[in-house]
Amino acid sequence: MKKFFTTTFACVLGVLIAGLLLFLLSIAALTGIAVSTETEYTAAPNTIMKLDLGIVTDRSQEDVMGIILGNQQKTDGLDNILKAIETAKQNKNIAGIYIDANGMAMGIATLDRIHRALIDFKASGKFVYAYADNYSQREYLLSAAADSVVLNPVGAIDFRGLASQVMFLKGLYDKLGIEMQVLKVGTYKSAVEPYTSTKMSEANREQTMAYITPIWNHLLEQLSQDRNLSVEQLNNLADTLLITVDAKDLVAKGLVDTLMYRPQMEDFLKAKVGIDTDDDLTFASVAEVASIKQPKNKTKDEIAIVYAEGGIDMGESNGVNTAKLVEDLTEIKNDENIKAVVLRVNSPGGSAYGSEQVWAAIEAIKAAGKPVAVSMGDVAASGGYYISCNADRIFANPATLTGSIGIYGMIPNFEGLLTGKLGVTFDGVQTNKYGNFGTFNRAMTPDERNQMQRYIERGYELFTSRCAEGRGMSLEAIKKIAEGRVWDGTTALEIGLVDELGDLDAAIEWVAQKAGLEKYKTTNYPKLKTAIEQLMEELNLDVQAKIASLCLGENYKYFKALKQCQNIDPIQYRMEEIELY
Repeated sequence: MKKFFTTTFACVLGVLIAGLLLFLLSIAALTGIAVSTETEYTAAPNTIMKLDLGIVTDRSQEDVMGIILGNQQKTDGLDNILKAIETAKQNKNIAGIYIDANGMAMGIATLDRIHRALIDFKASGKFVYAYADNYSQREYLLSAAADSVVLNPVGAIDFRGLASQVMFLKGLYDKLGIEMQVLKVGTYKSAVEPYTSTKMSEANREQTMAYITPIWNHLLEQLSQDRNLSVEQLNNLADTLLITVDAKDLVAKGLVDTLMYRPQMEDFLKAKVGIDTDDDLTFASVAEVASIKQPKNKTKDEIAIVYAEGGIDMGESNGVNTAKLVEDLTEIKNDENIKAVVLRVNSPGGSAYGSEQVWAAIEAIKAAGKPVAVSMGDVAASGGYYISCNADRIFANPATLTGSIGIYGMIPNFEGLLTGKLGVTFDGVQTNKYGNFGTFNRAMTPDERNQMQRYIERGYELFTSRCAEGRGMSLEAIKKIAEGRVWDGTTALEIGLVDELGDLDAAIEWVAQKAGLEKYKTTNYPKLKTAIEQLMEELNLDVQAKIASLCLGENYKYFKALKQCQNIDPIQYRMEEIELY
């Protein structure tokens, strides 16, 4: 026992000292970050904006911990990307855009919006050129908007259609001794399947094909216009496993305009902007162009743009914290300068309780006479749809995934892990029948399961009634398109779940008109975290994990599984994680 306490104390002390050193080193780094983020960029003549995107989220946020540790993962915000493209369009010193496709990762609705911005940019007469050593499918779909698509002579294009794949965890949980006790309403509510099955249900297979098909068709129609190839030709090409095709054949098939090595591409760009081959190209990043000083908007009237991105109360560092979101919405309601609201939703859902609180806050804003529109991003499903349905008008992208009007409860039983594998046993006393209900070391009784199922069904009735009220539809009509089923944006428009196909700019324009605003400025909520706030949050999470890992050794995997399950709100309006590739 003495050795255990000595080892544990050493682990904790070592991690705390390491954390303190990291914190002290971070102070110097934060000073540099603060200076860099306050700098405004000035474009020199013949500047080219380089679009070399990483992971694209809805909003830009500096990765402080990544910068400090030197392993920063490149991320970009859609807000900054669109701002930069529009600024580049207007700035006389920026000659054009160079798409360097090298590791882009984004949702399809996000891709669609950036593609539209590039098409608009080309209307200014400025050039857009794209280059890649190898194009992933999404990189190619975006790059096809360019005047010319250029490929390395030994490169390839990965173009093979959309697919959806779900990772099932039941086998892992079985090995760990964890049983997920599931209660749900909705034939298509498939978010629980990874925990209870080893393959897709027929209902989930049906709905997935039903939404990826129109999304793929939308992408093909767009690509058909970009490359002047028919949809039939493109589908035939997708069925030839293009990644194995020689680059010269890709030119012959009309997918690529020309082949160049990178130095040749640079010489081509130099000639395009009119500089000598001995001179250096001047590239500007998205962040730099977005920081170019713009005329100050002194208009008093405001439109609040409220971002709800990530899981709802799922314990995610960048997810939706509904308590904070409701605070912001209440502040917006009481701010006399704010005349209208756009809720930007990019969420698969989450906590049933949290979703209802946001719904009520939106109701209060509407009662105050301020119009509310929702702009849906890549996904606004389940709880993401719950917080959207009360808006005056809902906008979705054709590739948005939405709906999933259903509910489930998921209560883990750790008896097999704790008792069966770790040898931990439990005993106790209670004064009443349900005194130890909710403890995770035993299975629910049939009586408890029946009562929980009724509780879940009441949640479903509330969800569907909220949707019916918000959409001006009968409860019966909503239930016909509910059952947890996921829909693409175009189909959602046809069945009445959304009002219009469009993105954030269309939603802003609509609420401005609804509020009678000719001149206005926009204010974003929630306020972005400062570098210090990010650092303290990351350090706290990192130190906790390191202490647990060092002290538990190989048993840390069990602790991690426990933590993940305990952080899940048992009652969820949530769509399963869907990866389309």
